[in-house]
Amino acid sequence: MKKIQNAVILILIVLTFIPSFGQEISKLSTSDLPSLPAEKPNIESLGFAGMLGGAHNGAIIAAGGANFPNGLPWEGGNKVWSTDIYIFENDQWRLSETQLPMPLGYSASVSTDKGILCIGGNNETMVSDKVLLLAYDASSKKINISEYPVLPEPLAFSSAVVSDDFVYVVGGKNTKQSTNSFYRLNLKDPKGWEKLTDFPGPPRALHCIATQETQTNKKLFVIGGRNEVSGKKSETLTTYLSYDFKNKTWQDEGNLEIDGKTRVLMGASAETMGSMHIMVYGGSDELLFDELEHIGLQLRTVQNDSITTALTNRRDDILNEHPGFSKEILAYNSITKKWFVYDSLSTKIPVTALSFKNKDEFFIVSGEVSPGIRTPKVQNFKIADAAHPFGIINYSVLALYLLVSVLIGIYFARKQKSTADYFTGGGRIPWWASGLSVFGTLLSAITFMAIPAKAFITDWSFFFLNITAILITPVIAFIFIPFFNKLKIKTAYEYLEDRFNYTARAFGSLSFILFQLGRIGIVLLLPSLAISIVTGIPVETSILIMGVLCIFYTTFGGIEAVIWTDVMQVIVLLGGSILAVVWIMLHTEASFGEMITYASERDKFNITNMELNFTESTFWVVFIGGLASAMVTQGTDQTIVQRFLTSSSIKDSQKTLYTNAVLTLPATIIFFGLGTLLFIFYTEMPNELSPAISNNDSIFPWYIVRELPIGVSGLLVAGIFSAAMSSISSSLNSVSTAYCNDFHAHFKPQVADVKLLRIARLVTMITGILGVLLALWMASSNIKSLWDQFYRFLGLFTGGLGGMFLLGMLTKKANAKGTLLGLLVSAVLIWYISVFTDISFLMYSFFGVASCFIFGYIFSLLFPSKEKA
Repeated sequence: MKKIQNAVILILIVLTFIPSFGQEISKLSTSDLPSLPAEKPNIESLGFAGMLGGAHNGAIIAAGGANFPNGLPWEGGNKVWSTDIYIFENDQWRLSETQLPMPLGYSASVSTDKGILCIGGNNETMVSDKVLLLAYDASSKKINISEYPVLPEPLAFSSAVVSDDFVYVVGGKNTKQSTNSFYRLNLKDPKGWEKLTDFPGPPRALHCIATQETQTNKKLFVIGGRNEVSGKKSETLTTYLSYDFKNKTWQDEGNLEIDGKTRVLMGASAETMGSMHIMVYGGSDELLFDELEHIGLQLRTVQNDSITTALTNRRDDILNEHPGFSKEILAYNSITKKWFVYDSLSTKIPVTALSFKNKDEFFIVSGEVSPGIRTPKVQNFKIADAAHPFGIINYSVLALYLLVSVLIGIYFARKQKSTADYFTGGGRIPWWASGLSVFGTLLSAITFMAIPAKAFITDWSFFFLNITAILITPVIAFIFIPFFNKLKIKTAYEYLEDRFNYTARAFGSLSFILFQLGRIGIVLLLPSLAISIVTGIPVETSILIMGVLCIFYTTFGGIEAVIWTDVMQVIVLLGGSILAVVWIMLHTEASFGEMITYASERDKFNITNMELNFTESTFWVVFIGGLASAMVTQGTDQTIVQRFLTSSSIKDSQKTLYTNAVLTLPATIIFFGLGTLLFIFYTEMPNELSPAISNNDSIFPWYIVRELPIGVSGLLVAGIFSAAMSSISSSLNSVSTAYCNDFHAHFKPQVADVKLLRIARLVTMITGILGVLLALWMASSNIKSLWDQFYRFLGLFTGGLGGMFLLGMLTKKANAKGTLLGLLVSAVLIWYISVFTDISFLMYSFFGVASCFIFGYIFSLLFPSKEKA
């Protein structure tokens, strides 16, 4: 074992120095693709404004558009619309043999699985209502064009977006004027366009749109543009709107304002970025545009030659010396509702360009760089400023912290002489340490990051979810703990055999083991994702560091190593969280009273929604579901029950439980308060929060790394590692306990204790390796989907298990057959609720407990048993 210990210490020393050379990833990376080719040989490529297209089947398609091939418009050149289609593949452009059915430009384009939908548009003679699908056939290298249902009205200069299998089209200009139109088309059944409620305020064209999650629901944002009526002066717009997809309502969000100045954006490009930002590229303001339009209207009516000449000269001067459009990339945070300048480029950004997102890159193809002048340039943008050099000091602190965790395991490894030592600490663990360990186990790294993120994004509506853990304490203290201590059991599921039969015990233990295997993978992965975003440490590296070290000290140190590392982790996380609260308040301009007022006005302290709606996180859902979840976790989960069993008396076991209850309230206030303070901090300084953050749980780690002092941030990131390792080590030791006592010792009751101790260590190691492999596999998969499926299917039985325990403890007539039938009905019921209803997942535990208890009792009455099977 000494060789293994030395190897692990050597790994830690190496880890101290290797990552310290990480480099900051630039704020914005831009690159130029080959420019659009010229329309004819031996002439300069002009480019187009208003092109149609996007990405499909690995190719970029750019079609149509308009330019001035015969001279600038103020010099007599005519505007010409194109039918050509260009294809970009294998790093070069080529002209497609297929052409558009008519000259066309200024359509709204969106990419779908079947191809690129080009909606409406115009040319020299008409405004179109046609909808074309451009699909690229990768095998034949050709473009196939088909028609979709026509728009209810002809539209050009509109905008479109795809959301949840629907294409939404907003605004635009018909043959006479801008409109307030709002339509959608079901991509799964594209029979025709559905007319939706017109957006409020002035009509809009040349605006941009994007979707993003908000505090409540996903919304569509409509930004800038102008209201244009033929023959009249345009109205430039400074406001932006939002449409709530769920409630189907519009809201005027006010002016687009940065540093007290309102902005006009016409012809800009926009993309959804990360989990809460929208990026807007370029755009034309109203200053020169307003004067040019005013001159144009005067030239139509003025009769005096000298005035006409003067106006013409002034117009030409403006056009010839026009500085071009904006260089700025703006960002909007949909949670704080703040705009800021994200970056400013060295060159102008084209307007009325073909723009689209493909994977994590944003493309702007051609477009207009100043009035009447196009560019053939093709640019792509990638925003990825989330990684940050962690620094040798922070890495050293992290390595030192992890080394201490390993040394704790090495120290207690010498005391592990029997399974009693390994599973329950041989009665040497004080109740207060066990209590801190219970608190630390329940306070996983996910919770440490998720609660501040939840309070930042929404409000305090989940506050009572933690408070229910306090309220359930008397039930656990006076019902569950006396049963466990009286029977002198080693696992919670041993009680099920004593009360019912071995089948109930085996089922409960196996469900627990499978659940913990999945939990280990997720607890390893999710903090690794967040840490990777803010420090640049690769996800796989984080998983391996936490997994290997945790397996090591848990395998050799047993429950004592688990509990004492938990104690250290709780001190660091709570102390660091308090420091973060103080640090935010010291570095925020608003006073404490102003913070409270600001947050209250935005409903950030909302705790109770008394509506009787079980599909949302209302008070009743959080309270009832939270009570059931807390009872199941604290009363039947071996990771928690095992802490009670380390105490030699009922009184000490209850003290262990009370310690957790006492710590939960202040910790909950601290963590929810942190989320609210982070909301205020990033409202004051919106540019300090990276738009590239795609995982909301990264918000607090982002603050830790970017804002806290060097060394302190290293210690808190180490605390996140440790919090994850705390939860994992608890799972490892508890799975080993469950397997050895509920399965191995049952079938081989004569096994020697020393041999069982070796088996326990082997099971701990195998479980850890399986958990690490699962985390590494999930790292390359869709984590959101895996998370949902894991809790949907493995979580089905946890509530039912709580019902089984209550049946045994509170009733005398419940028997094995009736209880197991009740568990089966409970599992089917929860599966049905999770798949076919919109009931909140927080209620699953309640329905599981209640249905298993009720049906188990009924079936026990229907199938009575005079003696235990």
